[in-house]
Amino acid sequence: MGEQVINPTDNPGQNPETPLENAVPAVAATEEWQKKHDEVKEKLLWMTADFENYKKRALKDKEDHLKFSQVGLLQEILVVADNLERALAALPAGDNDKGLLSLKQGVDLTLKQFNSILAKYNVTKIKAKGEKFDPRMHEVMFQEETSEFPDGTVLDELQSGYLLHDRVLRPAMVKIAKNS
Repeated sequence: MGEQVINPTDNPGQNPETPLENAVPAVAATEEWQKKHDEVKEKLLWMTADFENYKKRALKDKEDHLKFSQVGLLQEILVVADNLERALAALPAGDNDKGLLSLKQGVDLTLKQFNSILAKYNVTKIKAKGEKFDPRMHEVMFQEETSEFPDGTVLDELQSGYLLHDRVLRPAMVKIAKNS
Protein backbone atom coordinates (compact mmCIF):
# COMPACT_ATOMS: atom_id res chain seq x y z
CA MET A 1 0.00 0.00 0.00
CA GLY A 2 1.30 3.44 -0.87
CA GLU A 3 0.62 6.79 0.57
CA GLN A 4 -2.76 8.15 0.00
CA VAL A 5 -2.99 11.72 -1.22
CA ILE A 6 -5.96 13.66 0.06
CA ASN A 7 -7.46 16.07 -2.35
CA PRO A 8 -9.64 18.83 -0.91
CA THR A 9 -12.08 18.34 -3.70
CA ASP A 10 -12.58 14.75 -2.55
CA ASN A 11 -14.43 15.95 0.60
CA PRO A 12 -18.01 16.64 -0.36
CA GLY A 13 -19.67 19.63 1.39
CA GLN A 14 -16.44 21.47 2.08
CA ASN A 15 -15.20 24.47 0.20
CA PRO A 16 -11.59 24.36 -0.85
CA GLU A 17 -9.84 27.55 0.31
CA THR A 18 -6.83 29.14 -1.22
CA PRO A 19 -3.84 30.05 0.99
CA LEU A 20 -4.60 33.77 0.46
CA GLU A 21 -8.10 33.37 1.87
CA ASN A 22 -6.62 31.68 5.01
CA ALA A 23 -4.11 34.54 5.48
CA VAL A 24 -6.66 37.39 5.65
CA PRO A 25 -8.43 36.17 8.82
CA ALA A 26 -5.07 35.28 10.42
CA VAL A 27 -3.71 38.81 9.78
CA ALA A 28 -6.88 40.36 11.21
CA ALA A 29 -6.66 38.16 14.31
CA THR A 30 -2.97 39.02 14.73
CA GLU A 31 -3.73 42.75 14.45
CA GLU A 32 -6.52 42.40 17.02
CA TRP A 33 -4.22 40.56 19.42
CA GLN A 34 -1.48 43.18 18.85
CA LYS A 35 -3.99 45.94 19.66
CA LYS A 36 -5.05 44.17 22.88
CA HIS A 37 -1.39 43.59 23.76
CA ASP A 38 -0.61 47.29 23.29
CA GLU A 39 -3.60 48.30 25.47
CA VAL A 40 -2.57 45.92 28.26
CA LYS A 41 1.04 47.07 27.99
CA GLU A 42 0.00 50.74 28.27
CA LYS A 43 -2.20 49.98 31.30
CA LEU A 44 0.68 48.13 32.90
CA LEU A 45 3.03 51.06 32.32
CA TRP A 46 0.51 53.46 33.89
CA MET A 47 0.02 51.16 36.87
CA THR A 48 3.78 50.87 37.32
CA ALA A 49 4.18 54.66 37.21
CA ASP A 50 1.28 55.11 39.67
CA PHE A 51 2.82 52.59 42.04
CA GLU A 52 6.24 54.29 41.85
CA ASN A 53 4.58 57.65 42.62
CA TYR A 54 2.72 56.05 45.53
CA LYS A 55 5.98 54.67 46.95
CA LYS A 56 7.64 58.11 46.67
CA ARG A 57 4.65 59.79 48.34
CA ALA A 58 4.58 57.20 51.13
CA LEU A 59 8.32 57.64 51.73
CA LYS A 60 7.95 61.45 51.84
CA ASP A 61 4.98 61.13 54.23
CA LYS A 62 7.04 58.87 56.48
CA GLU A 63 9.99 61.31 56.44
CA ASP A 64 7.65 64.24 57.21
CA HIS A 65 6.08 62.30 60.04
CA LEU A 66 9.50 61.63 61.56
CA LYS A 67 10.58 65.26 61.08
CA PHE A 68 7.47 66.78 62.59
CA SER A 69 6.25 64.14 65.04
CA GLN A 70 7.58 66.09 68.02
CA VAL A 71 5.77 69.35 67.24
CA GLY A 72 3.47 69.16 70.27
CA LEU A 73 6.30 68.49 72.70
CA LEU A 74 8.47 71.24 71.23
CA GLN A 75 5.63 73.77 71.40
CA GLU A 76 5.11 72.91 75.08
CA ILE A 77 8.77 73.32 76.05
CA LEU A 78 9.17 76.63 74.20
CA VAL A 79 7.39 78.13 77.21
CA VAL A 80 10.53 77.31 79.23
CA ALA A 81 12.68 79.31 76.78
CA ASP A 82 10.21 82.21 77.03
CA ASN A 83 10.41 82.21 80.83
CA LEU A 84 14.22 82.07 80.83
CA GLU A 85 14.29 85.05 78.44
CA ARG A 86 11.83 86.95 80.66
CA ALA A 87 13.93 86.17 83.73
CA LEU A 88 17.03 87.62 82.05
CA ALA A 89 15.12 90.70 80.92
CA ALA A 90 13.73 91.27 84.44
CA LEU A 91 17.15 91.30 86.11
CA PRO A 92 18.55 94.82 86.52
CA ALA A 93 21.45 95.46 84.14
CA GLY A 94 23.60 97.78 86.27
CA ASP A 95 23.34 95.94 89.60
CA ASN A 96 26.69 94.52 90.77
CA ASP A 97 25.33 92.33 93.55
CA LYS A 98 27.30 89.07 93.45
CA GLY A 99 24.24 86.93 94.11
CA LEU A 100 22.30 88.68 91.37
CA LEU A 101 25.20 88.40 88.91
CA SER A 102 25.53 84.71 89.73
CA LEU A 103 21.80 84.19 89.18
CA LYS A 104 21.95 86.08 85.88
CA GLN A 105 24.93 83.99 84.73
CA GLY A 106 23.15 80.75 85.67
CA VAL A 107 19.95 81.69 83.85
CA ASP A 108 21.97 82.80 80.82
CA LEU A 109 23.90 79.51 80.70
CA THR A 110 20.67 77.54 81.09
CA LEU A 111 19.08 79.49 78.23
CA LYS A 112 22.13 78.88 76.00
CA GLN A 113 22.03 75.17 76.77
CA PHE A 114 18.30 75.08 76.09
CA ASN A 115 18.79 76.86 72.74
CA SER A 116 21.55 74.43 71.76
CA ILE A 117 19.20 71.52 72.44
CA LEU A 118 16.53 73.18 70.30
CA ALA A 119 19.09 73.67 67.51
CA LYS A 120 20.01 69.99 67.73
CA TYR A 121 16.40 69.21 66.82
CA ASN A 122 16.38 71.78 63.97
CA VAL A 123 14.39 74.38 65.88
CA THR A 124 15.53 77.91 65.00
CA LYS A 125 14.34 81.36 66.05
CA ILE A 126 12.46 83.50 63.57
CA LYS A 127 14.18 86.84 63.00
CA ALA A 128 11.60 89.50 63.67
CA LYS A 129 12.85 92.86 64.97
CA GLY A 130 13.66 95.27 62.14
CA GLU A 131 12.25 92.90 59.50
CA LYS A 132 9.32 93.54 57.18
CA PHE A 133 6.12 92.01 58.58
CA ASP A 134 5.52 88.52 57.15
CA PRO A 135 2.09 87.05 58.01
CA ARG A 136 3.51 83.51 57.71
CA MET A 137 6.17 84.19 60.36
CA HIS A 138 4.75 86.98 62.52
CA GLU A 139 1.55 87.58 64.44
CA VAL A 140 0.69 91.26 65.00
CA MET A 141 -0.26 92.09 68.57
CA PHE A 142 0.08 95.89 68.39
CA GLN A 143 0.56 98.66 65.84
CA GLU A 144 2.37 101.87 66.60
CA GLU A 145 1.93 104.99 64.52
CA THR A 146 5.33 106.29 63.51
CA SER A 147 7.00 107.94 60.55
CA GLU A 148 10.44 106.83 61.73
CA PHE A 149 10.14 103.36 60.15
CA PRO A 150 8.51 102.13 56.93
CA ASP A 151 4.98 100.81 57.18
CA GLY A 152 4.86 97.17 58.29
CA THR A 153 8.32 97.09 59.88
CA VAL A 154 8.55 94.99 63.04
CA LEU A 155 9.39 97.39 65.87
CA ASP A 156 9.45 94.98 68.77
CA GLU A 157 9.25 91.26 69.43
CA LEU A 158 6.89 90.43 72.29
CA GLN A 159 7.41 86.67 72.10
CA SER A 160 9.95 84.77 70.03
CA GLY A 161 8.79 82.71 67.10
CA TYR A 162 10.38 79.42 66.04
CA LEU A 163 10.75 77.27 62.93
CA LEU A 164 11.01 73.49 62.93
CA HIS A 165 13.00 72.64 59.80
CA ASP A 166 11.19 74.90 57.31
CA ARG A 167 7.78 75.04 59.00
CA VAL A 168 6.56 77.59 61.51
CA LEU A 169 6.44 75.96 64.91
CA ARG A 170 5.17 79.13 66.53
CA PRO A 171 4.88 82.60 64.95
CA ALA A 172 6.64 85.53 66.56
CA MET A 173 4.29 87.92 68.36
CA VAL A 174 5.26 91.42 67.24
CA LYS A 175 4.52 95.12 67.30
CA ILE A 176 4.69 96.76 63.86
CA ALA A 177 5.01 100.30 62.53
CA LYS A 178 2.01 101.98 60.96
CA ASN A 179 2.43 105.18 58.98
CA SER A 180 -0.37 107.70 59.22
